[in-house]
Amino acid sequence: MLGVALAAQTGMSVIDQGLPTLTGFIKADLGLSAATAGLAVSGMAFGRIAGSYVAGVAADRLGERRVLAFGVLTAAALVATATTVPTTAFFVLLPLAGMAGAASTPAGGRLVLLAFPRERHGLALGIRQTGIPAGGLIAAALLPWIANQGSWRWALAAAAGIAAVAVIPLLLLPADPTRAPAPPRGDRPRLLRDRNIVLLAVWSCLVVSGQYALLAFLALDFHQRMGLSLASGSLLVAVANASGIAGRIAWGAVSDRALSRGRKPLLVVLTGACLTSALILFAVPDRAPTAVLVVAAVAAGLSLIGYQGLWVTMVAEAAGPRRVGAATGFAITFVTVSIALSPPLYGLVADLAGTYRAIWAALAVVQAVALVPALLVRETGAAA
Repeated sequence: MLGVALAAQTGMSVIDQGLPTLTGFIKADLGLSAATAGLAVSGMAFGRIAGSYVAGVAADRLGERRVLAFGVLTAAALVATATTVPTTAFFVLLPLAGMAGAASTPAGGRLVLLAFPRERHGLALGIRQTGIPAGGLIAAALLPWIANQGSWRWALAAAAGIAAVAVIPLLLLPADPTRAPAPPRGDRPRLLRDRNIVLLAVWSCLVVSGQYALLAFLALDFHQRMGLSLASGSLLVAVANASGIAGRIAWGAVSDRALSRGRKPLLVVLTGACLTSALILFAVPDRAPTAVLVVAAVAAGLSLIGYQGLWVTMVAEAAGPRRVGAATGFAITFVTVSIALSPPLYGLVADLAGTYRAIWAALAVVQAVALVPALLVRETGAAA
């Protein structure tokens, strides 16, 4: 179960995380402005905003396997079609693909949650969440190379093919007769009144902004301040991604081992680690040796990218098995809004300050604010 959920998430993430790596190729080929090219990259994110909650409810009601397979295969088909159509249709198909692909996290998370006992949720869901940065690493290594050898259309078609192939193990699983009962209808108002789910959604919106500040601006900051080439800066981003993969597993596993004390204490510790990593990035001197830059990237990746395993586990357990899909989709809706807004807002901070370093000061303030919802979560220990 864990393997097929991880494969499906990784395959979908090759598309999600790979599209930004092709921005330059798309811009040059279609003759787009920078803003219009950015809109192309954001198209799938806008689709996820619209589709996450619906996909989560569908997973609870129709079954997570069916929704996961249908969502990823539909997204892959739409993306593959988008590589063959005129520009206008391309911009229409990408949000539709995002809506379909939004099923990967709520449906995949529900699949894993129901397959494991509570004392193994953190590790299992942490491993599943590594599919997102793992898909990003695959995309960064493969898609620009294909685009350079052929075209961005071939690269995006390859990403769609990888996503479709990644779902095959899920389709080969035997039917599972045991499923959690469907939740009552009209569940969204109940989710809005659920203190813990709302607080965890707010917390993740604040923390995920750091992940995308890191991915968008770390290389640019080290290029501006330290004189690193953009290629070398991008390697440090890859280091942060790799440590984020380790972090997603580690935070979840540690929360399982300390389950008798609840997961909230580790959530507070993780928030403190996010704040500390932002301060480290701000404090790195302009002539720091490479080893210091690597340490800063690792610390940031472990916390700002590695947070998702623990967070998804706490959302799933707060919701319980009957509505885990809806709750995860509900939370991801707001997280996706934060993902869409974070790069331009942090970029505005850098423009106003005249330096990318100011981003890390702003990020530190945001992570300090994230301590508030982390402290206000009330863990019952009865969920799941």
